[in-house]
Amino acid sequence: MIRKITFLFSLLLMAFFTICHKSVAQNALLVNFGSSSCGGTGAPAFSFIKNPLSLAPSPLITCDLANQLPDIFAVFIAYNPKNNKVYVADIRSGVDTKIWVLDMGLPLNISCPGVINATPDYAYSYVSNNFEFDNNGDLWSFSNYDLNTGQCNVDKFDVNSGTVINTRLIQFPAGNFPTAITSGDLTILPNGRMFATLGSNPSRLYEITDYSSTTINATASFLTTLPQNCYGIAYLNGQLELTGSDFNGNCYYYTYDIATNGLSAAANFQNGQLPIDNASITPSLGVTNQLLNAVKINNNTADLTYDIYVKNLGNVSLNNINITDNLASVFGAANLFNVSLSFVPASNSGGLVLNTAYDGNSDTNLLAAGQTLVNQVAANADYFLKLRLGVRVTNLNSGSYLSSAVGSAYIGSTGTFSFINVSDSSNNGTEIAVDPNNNGNAGEVGENIPTPFSFAALPVKFISIDASLVDKSSALLRWVVGTPTVNSDKFEVEYSADGRNWDSIGTVNITSTYKADYQFLHTLIPAGNLYYRIKELDLDGAYIYSDIFVLHNKNSSDNFFVFPNPADTYITINSPGNLYGNIKVSLYDAVGKRLNFSAMTGLTKQIDIASLPNGAYILKIENGEKVTTQKILIMHR
Repeated sequence: MIRKITFLFSLLLMAFFTICHKSVAQNALLVNFGSSSCGGTGAPAFSFIKNPLSLAPSPLITCDLANQLPDIFAVFIAYNPKNNKVYVADIRSGVDTKIWVLDMGLPLNISCPGVINATPDYAYSYVSNNFEFDNNGDLWSFSNYDLNTGQCNVDKFDVNSGTVINTRLIQFPAGNFPTAITSGDLTILPNGRMFATLGSNPSRLYEITDYSSTTINATASFLTTLPQNCYGIAYLNGQLELTGSDFNGNCYYYTYDIATNGLSAAANFQNGQLPIDNASITPSLGVTNQLLNAVKINNNTADLTYDIYVKNLGNVSLNNINITDNLASVFGAANLFNVSLSFVPASNSGGLVLNTAYDGNSDTNLLAAGQTLVNQVAANADYFLKLRLGVRVTNLNSGSYLSSAVGSAYIGSTGTFSFINVSDSSNNGTEIAVDPNNNGNAGEVGENIPTPFSFAALPVKFISIDASLVDKSSALLRWVVGTPTVNSDKFEVEYSADGRNWDSIGTVNITSTYKADYQFLHTLIPAGNLYYRIKELDLDGAYIYSDIFVLHNKNSSDNFFVFPNPADTYITINSPGNLYGNIKVSLYDAVGKRLNFSAMTGLTKQIDIASLPNGAYILKIENGEKVTTQKILIMHR
C-alpha cells in the first residue's frame, strides 16, 4: 500500500470541471513537492512557486531530490518558520521516517542547497502520516486511524528524535469519516488554525481544533467534500490551495476561501507540475491606526495623537520593514507643526529604531531603513510594534480627515532572485482590528479602513487623571475635565495589564455639563502594573482619550482577572505575574458546548464574543493542574 496516496493507481478518471478561476493577488510562495511534469511521475523535486494563484504563476526555484528519493510517493514536505528551513520526510518503508533538512537561505536569500546528502539528517521509528510545522517550530502529524470509530491521533513530535511529546485524540464527525489518513495533507496557519485534506474517493476537507491541548481531545469539523481527490494542501494568505492529480496527465487545484467557506472551480496546477505534497511561505503584515487623542487649541487648530500598530502575521521574517504615514497628504504640508514620534512603552521588544528625520511631509518613513520584523513564536513579543505619532494641525475646517499608515516589507534579497513584496494599509482601530475574520490575511477588501478625524465636534479636554490603591483588591480612579462638557455623553474606563492591550471595565455617564470631577472604583484588581486611561465619548460619536496613568499593585494573588462582566463584544483574561505560555482558555455555553479554545501566549488574552447571543456562559482556565472556572454574562448593548 502506498502510504501518501492510498489506492493511487486504482483511481477512476473523474469529470474535470471547467476552469473558471479568477486572478488573485498573492505574495505567498507555494512549496510543491512532486515532479516538474504532470505527464508522468518524473524525478522527485520541489519548487518554490511565486504568485501561485495569479494568472501567471512562476517557479522561483526548483531543487532536484533524485539522489535522495527513488520516486515521488510516500513523501511529505514542510517549512519550519522557526529556522526558515525546508524539511522533506520519506516514509515509504512503513516502519520508519527519514528526514532531510534543507537550508534555502531564507529569509534573505532563496536558493537550492549547494549539496544535499544522500543520507538523511534524521531517521527514527516513528512513522509520520503527513506533517507540518506551526509558527513555534513544533512539528505535528497524524497516526493510528480507526475507520470504524472515525478517530485518530494528532501528535506533536520532536523532529530530532521522533519522540512524541504530546498526543491528542481527534474525533471526526459521523457521516464524514475520512477514508484514510495516509492520503492527504495538513497545513497550519501562522495564527495556529489547522486544516487537513484527508482520504480519497472522496477527499474531504476539515478544520482541526484543540489539537495543541494537553487536557482535552481534538475535534475535526467537516468543511466540504472535494470534487476530485486532493493529496496536498497549503495556506496562501486567506485561502487554502487543495491540489491533486489523476496521474494520467490531469493535475489540478482548488481554492477554499477561509472567510466565506467557498470552494472554487478547478484550475490546472501551476506551471504544469505534478503535486504530491505542499507547504507554503506566507509573508503577511497587518497594520492598524487609531486616533488616540484630539485636543482643540483654537478655532482652527488641534493637537492629534495616533497609535499605529504593526504585526508580522506570516510565518517568515520580514526584511526592510517600514511604515509610512503621509500627514501632508491629509492635512496639507503647510499645516503641520510639532511632529513627534515614539514607541509605545513595552511595544518594541524587537529593538527596532525610529527614523529621526520623519516629518510627515518630505520624509514619511517612520522607521530607519534596513530592519527586520521576525515572525511570531510562542510568548515572544518581538513580532509586533506600536508607534505613537503626534502632530499639531492648523487651518482645520469642519470636514472629515481620513488618514492611513501603510506598512511594507519583503522576503528574499534584491541581489538574488526576485524578492516577494508584502504591504498593508491600516485598518481603523486597535490591534484587535488587524484581521477581523481571523483568516490570516489583513489586506482583504473592507479591512483597510482609514482612520477618521472630524474637527467640527472635538470632545472635552482632560485636566488630570490619577489612581490610588484602596486595598490589595481595588483601585480608585479620579479624573477632572474642563467644563462645560457640551455635547458629551459618557466616559469609558479602560484598563490594560501591559500598556498595549486595552479593555473597557466600566462606564460613567455625564449627567451635568458643569460637573468636572469624576471617579470609578476598579475591583478585583490583579497584581503588578495597572494601566488606566479614560475615553470620553460625545453624543455624535466623537471621542478623546486621557493620558495613561500607571499604578503598581504588590498583591501576591495568583488569581486570573476576567473583565468586563457582563460583556458586550469581547472578554479579556489577565494572567497574574509572569504566568503565560502553558495556560489554556475555553469558553462554554450553558449546556456545556465548547465555543472557543485557545492558549495564552502573553499576559493578556482576548476572546471575541460579538457573535454570541445574550446569556450565561462558563469560562474555564487551565494552568497545569489548577483549573479555574468563572460565569460570564453576555449582554449586548
